[in-house]
Amino acid sequence: MKIETKYDVGHVFCVPRSYKKSYKEEAMFDGEIWSRDVYKLEPIVKYKEIVKVVVTVDSKMSPWISYYVVDEGQPEQMSSVYAEHQITNYTEEEALAIAKEYAEKNEEYFGN
Repeated sequence: MKIETKYDVGHVFCVPRSYKKSYKEEAMFDGEIWSRDVYKLEPIVKYKEIVKVVVTVDSKMSPWISYYVVDEGQPEQMSSVYAEHQITNYTEEEALAIAKEYAEKNEEYFGN
């Protein structure tokens, strides 16, 4: 049985992210410096890379394809397992636009 996979090892894809990032804000008041942490949602694009593809076939000869994914350039990182439908085909611009939408709505988003 020959099984074709939609993606291969080495495939890189973009994932939108909107996450809280803290910044220190300082102000001078009555000769003293006061500081506080300010949280702001930051929209970014993460690049994910497929490092392993595993195909299993059940007793009915139905294949299940699992993609093992890490952050691009981090092969030593513990991989996440994605099904084919979880891998996005966004361009960098599309992923950033999605991340910005969530940041503007003040929502965290970690996409697939």
